[in-house]
Amino acid sequence: MPNEKMQEMEEVSKELLKVLAAGGAGNLLKRSLDKQEKMFDKLLDTQLTTQQLVKDLMAAEEKVAQKLLAGEEELQSRLQKVQAMEEALQRASVDDASLRADTSALRRELEEMRAELRRLEEVEDDGDAVSSAVYVAQLYYKISRIDWDYECKHSQIKGIHHGPAIAQPINLDGSQHSKCFVSDYLWSLVDTAW
Repeated sequence: MPNEKMQEMEEVSKELLKVLAAGGAGNLLKRSLDKQEKMFDKLLDTQLTTQQLVKDLMAAEEKVAQKLLAGEEELQSRLQKVQAMEEALQRASVDDASLRADTSALRRELEEMRAELRRLEEVEDDGDAVSSAVYVAQLYYKISRIDWDYECKHSQIKGIHHGPAIAQPINLDGSQHSKCFVSDYLWSLVDTAW
């Protein structure tokens, strides 16, 4: 389009030159045409420079647009990573709180179990002593066959000996007899035939 206009102007210029050459203002017209030709040359140079600048500007815009797109993609990628990290942190916080609660509950349960174990050990110690005493008393009864009267006075020795034939009461005053006599007497009641 600019070339067509230029050609039209050039043709008009040539026609004007012919008309003026026929008259007397040839030099003036020649100078005017020279100036006009220089203006056209400058216009062409300006157009070429402008076209090059537009091309350079478009290339620069394209590079900037590409960099901007790459920057936006990287920004989105980093935002997604940050969001994922925040979600992981939130899950970890919830898990941490849950673990702390579980740990506290487990500690309480452990303390309760330790207290229960101590109580059971104390009861077992008492139970061992009681069961041990019961065992010994049962063993003594199987050997001696004597039911002791535990409600009598401290110095009295009372009970019933269940001998092979009949039951025989025992009533000894420990303060009047020696321990050796009491022991011998009680052993004499034990049946030696097994």
